[in-house]
Amino acid sequence: MLRCCVFLAALMLVSLTTLEAHADRRVALVIGNSQYREIPALKNPDGDAEDISNTFRQAGFEVFAAKDLTRLQFEERFRNYLAAADGADLAVVYYSGHGFQIGGENFLIPVDASLRDAADMEVQAIKVDDILRQLRSKSKIQMIILDACRNDPFPRKDYWLRDQLIVADGSGLAQVTGSQNTLIAFATEPGAVAYDGSGALSPFSSSFSRRALAPNQEVRSVMAAVRRDVVKATNGKQVPWENSSLIDDVVLMRGTEQPVPPPPDTEQGQQVAERGIQVAAAAEAIGNRDVGVPVGVGPVPLKLDFPARDASVSLKLARYPATGTLSLPDRVLSPQSSLSAAEVDKLRYEPQIGSAAPIEVGFDIRAGNAARQTTMKLSPNVDPCDQAAGEPLDLQGIVPGRLPNEIGGGAVEACEAAVKSYPDIARFRYELGRALLASGKIDEARQAIQEAADKGHIRAQFALGSIASSGAAVDFTKANDLYSKASDRGDPYAMAVWGRALFNGLGVQRDTGKGLDFLLQAAAMGHIDAMKELAVIFKEGRNGVPADPVRALAFLKAGMERQDVYSMGILGLPARSAPVVMACKVPPKVITKIKVVRVPVSKPETVTPTIPTVPEVKPMPTETGRASWSGGSQYSGAARTRGGKTAEGKSEGKSEGKGDGEGDGGGTGSDG
Repeated sequence: MLRCCVFLAALMLVSLTTLEAHADRRVALVIGNSQYREIPALKNPDGDAEDISNTFRQAGFEVFAAKDLTRLQFEERFRNYLAAADGADLAVVYYSGHGFQIGGENFLIPVDASLRDAADMEVQAIKVDDILRQLRSKSKIQMIILDACRNDPFPRKDYWLRDQLIVADGSGLAQVTGSQNTLIAFATEPGAVAYDGSGALSPFSSSFSRRALAPNQEVRSVMAAVRRDVVKATNGKQVPWENSSLIDDVVLMRGTEQPVPPPPDTEQGQQVAERGIQVAAAAEAIGNRDVGVPVGVGPVPLKLDFPARDASVSLKLARYPATGTLSLPDRVLSPQSSLSAAEVDKLRYEPQIGSAAPIEVGFDIRAGNAARQTTMKLSPNVDPCDQAAGEPLDLQGIVPGRLPNEIGGGAVEACEAAVKSYPDIARFRYELGRALLASGKIDEARQAIQEAADKGHIRAQFALGSIASSGAAVDFTKANDLYSKASDRGDPYAMAVWGRALFNGLGVQRDTGKGLDFLLQAAAMGHIDAMKELAVIFKEGRNGVPADPVRALAFLKAGMERQDVYSMGILGLPARSAPVVMACKVPPKVITKIKVVRVPVSKPETVTPTIPTVPEVKPMPTETGRASWSGGSQYSGAARTRGGKTAEGKSEGKSEGKGDGEGDGGGTGSDG
């Protein structure tokens, strides 16, 4: 059976300095989508993804594994992965499932996609270039491998991309070019389809998972071996292909030396008894322990206070953590790793971002003929500062986040403690700035945000743009420069603001195409205000972008699925009485039917019968004047609840995020 294979399997970042003794940070995102709801299900992706996940775990990667993701679930999972990939030495993204090309762009299809309308591609599918762009801003080296069904399974063939309606006219995936230090691999050549195979795995996945574990093999040699295997297995009908601009050598499976357990002891008597006592004491020291480990602060020393120091005592991992990574200062451990007694006190664990469940780790402890198994528990915990002042859609954050008016008492103290404990983590300084701002300490907030930006926090750079665009000393040139830089580094808040400025020519020369691209990228990352801005553009038709009510409705529906009050109001849906789910959380139930209500107008619009009727979409509310800076336009004005009311309880028909004026520059903002 033919299968369209898009092996988006590995965006790999790596800076290999093989002579330097340190534990590289290597992460992998592995997704298998099989159980599609509105198109034919696929047989192999779940098995392919499980096999590839095991391969990367054995090679010492932290693996983010997921199956059958909806669009919203993908957004959340990808954000967690990006936070882990920030500054990593090697990162991998693997995707197996439906995927196809249109207009030279490759798209991956979540399990809840229907793609019935021309506008659905932008709000339901995942653009491969968007994934690449985010990883380039995080990593030193990228590698993409796509193993997905490439035959277009949808009856519709024309979709909106930017400002054009494009007709799909090719099979397979389009060629992807990467920047320097990038390797992009496909299960077959661009424009061709790949075979599913007769076994549980596709020919490509089966070969890759085996060849990737060859010790000390450079990845281009691995791919050449995979190509030979697949060509032979398919009698030349399928030829894997890759495009490489790698400069550094990339090795997946390191041939590191592991401590070798000593042979069984042939001596009897006192020595055997002493070693038995050592093993028992070692097992007791580790067994039944529950060690709390903070999330998002890097590898954390476990400080096990291991009692055995005898060189004859060794440990082998019997149960590797299901998530996160175990490491020593000089290497990352894999499921097959062993370590000496002297190394146990150096053992470290880094929890996986987004995973809160306790993790069990098992060891086989041996000394001569004496042996015992033991298990310990590692419990990830989120720092109180993250809980109190984390921000939505912060790609260097680790929590869904809070809106400004949701930051309560105690946040300043929690974040001051976090900064003191982890002075090198920029995220805590930015969250301290948010907490100080919420408590009215503007000058201190400004200083904390500046320090966070100086340490590389991208969202802090956006916040500095908000500072420059408001208050008494307004500098839109500086603000737009900061928005531009933060956009280039992938921040969705910045992309929404900078895109709006470019599209409308606010304080900068108008560039409609580039502005539209940034707005679409921000919306793809789950930014609600970007979706609302796009709905206005497509409803009215602006700056040469043709009006399309169906396209406007698609973005309003996307906002509604993320429980946005403004979008719900336009669509005639009541806001929930309970607190609304954050934009970056997956709602427990997605509404599938919408009642569209017309907004009364003085003169009825003439609607062609073939075009669906869409309610009037009004521009997002804007401020009429400027107050002194209080955290940028995203925080200006009265604090807002998610139910559309001010802190004073006055009902408003406005969105959570507000622009701060279109006529005087690019200083717009949003709550995300």
